[in-house]
Amino acid sequence: MTTDAFHPDHLQPGSMVGPWRILESLGSGNFGHAFKAERDGDFFTLKMAVRPAPGLGGETQELLQEARQVDGRMRHEAATLMANASHPGIPHLRAVDRWPHVSKGYLYIVTDFVPGEPFHVWRKRTHPSAAQLVDIFIEVVRVVAQLHRHGVLIRDLKSEHIIIHPTDHKPVLVDLGSAWLPGGSLLTEGLAPGTPHALPPECVAFVREGRWQQGARFKASETGDLYQLGVFMYEALTLCWPFDPGMPTEELLVAIETVLPRAPHRLNPEAPESLSLIVMKLLEKRPEDRYLDASALSQALWEAAKERSKKSWKVPLELPPEGPAPMTQDEVEERRLQKQEAERRAREVPPSKAEALSREQALEQLSYLTREIEAQVISAEEKEARGKKRKRRAVLVAGACLLGLTLFATGWWWFTPHPSAVLIEKGSAFVSTLHNSRPGRAVLVWLCATLSFGCPAAPVRPLPGDCPQEVVQGMRELGLLQKVYAVVVDINQPGNNLQEGVYHAGKIVSRVVRFGWTGPLPEGTLLYGQLWTEGLTKEWKEAVLGRYTEALLPDGRRIPVCMILGDATGLTIKKKGSKPGEARLQRRMEALPVEMWP
Repeated sequence: MTTDAFHPDHLQPGSMVGPWRILESLGSGNFGHAFKAERDGDFFTLKMAVRPAPGLGGETQELLQEARQVDGRMRHEAATLMANASHPGIPHLRAVDRWPHVSKGYLYIVTDFVPGEPFHVWRKRTHPSAAQLVDIFIEVVRVVAQLHRHGVLIRDLKSEHIIIHPTDHKPVLVDLGSAWLPGGSLLTEGLAPGTPHALPPECVAFVREGRWQQGARFKASETGDLYQLGVFMYEALTLCWPFDPGMPTEELLVAIETVLPRAPHRLNPEAPESLSLIVMKLLEKRPEDRYLDASALSQALWEAAKERSKKSWKVPLELPPEGPAPMTQDEVEERRLQKQEAERRAREVPPSKAEALSREQALEQLSYLTREIEAQVISAEEKEARGKKRKRRAVLVAGACLLGLTLFATGWWWFTPHPSAVLIEKGSAFVSTLHNSRPGRAVLVWLCATLSFGCPAAPVRPLPGDCPQEVVQGMRELGLLQKVYAVVVDINQPGNNLQEGVYHAGKIVSRVVRFGWTGPLPEGTLLYGQLWTEGLTKEWKEAVLGRYTEALLPDGRRIPVCMILGDATGLTIKKKGSKPGEARLQRRMEALPVEMWP
């Protein structure tokens, strides 16, 4: 079958990209769209750049730069795969080409298709034991060690990028678009887009200190990959993260730099302490306090795996029904001593100019990085939505926070330097001192990060507000306002337009269906947006909120928009049969342009 599609987002099953026949979409990210493809009876993964390619017309300097960024990432991912083609834990590269035009089209790469599912999906479905997990840890570390020996740094290692084979359960590392490799393009230097709650502390500190503004480049290292391995293993052992992705950005960054997360075996008593200690060493704040390299980590895992014959290593590694184990007095004392040791080591490092920067400046400096990965946070939050268990956990967390604040009020000297006590004795208000001093702020973050266990809360709906004026003006000039549009809510949802679909929180792509009564957006226009499915009500019933911020027209033009799914409230009541994290809606609905987000 041939196709007249000219943009990657318009490719459908049966479309041909050179000799490769598209079978289905495997998902999209910030830089590419992946498809399952077929050729001569064999299956492959085809990943294509999603931004406009040079020479397709209508370019601005910004679009050309954006296209070069995407192309550069795709090229050096191909180079990384080619340099490590002999390793079984990495997909084999088969082709690099452009489509639909050989020189001006969208760059794509083709690798062998990796059957299976992402680790976090496999973990949730199979309920593995510690013995099974340590085998996967060892294999993943072996792949990382191989890459490091070739000078490649992954820089964005996470469970979503680890595919577990359905038969032998061997892990395969995919999506190396953010990797650094010797001799690669300048796009591989500096800070890599990644997942905020998995950023190594040294990466956060570099941005906060503002050295990049003076032309300094963040020098990635093997120890950064080791830290992200620690985040991955922490998630595997506890079904939580070291730091809750749902925390406000400022608190999240302070926590990554200053807070020691609870050890996995403290959160989940079923987790072997030997594996827990390995994870905690990987999560050390200072790179030099982690393992020397991936080979040393591999040896530590082999030593820990000698305990695998124990009965405790062979049971499914699940959290108790009531959620993470509460903190004991012994653990409180242990953490106090650990924090004292961390502060002692920190005092050995000369202070930098970073402390002169305000938190507002630091956040502004980080914004360019977090914009790339903001959508992934919401996806990560949704991943661990757990219905009734989450509600029970919320009660436990609330009680723990009250207990923690009480302990803080009576024994705050455990965490805070004595000068703060002098301020209080002189009559300064306790709350004022706490909120306006960096040590005090860090203490609050320490308590909240510690007692929230790093398990995400339900996604919070965005606040109402004005749509950007330039976007409103653009919609007005195109005649889009005060119109109604019919849309297929999810272009990847199977079924006909009269059926219901099941939807999850996170990014969504809808398609405009043209009728005589609809507005001027042409048939086939794609709307890119976000769904929020939890914690919302309309008319006392559970509801869904949908927003769209970009439209891709069939002629290839992208325009910013402010549109909502459903009626003027932006809320749509869930259909009967909806479950936590799975909202049922009509497959075809209406969308409205707005000048203000409801």
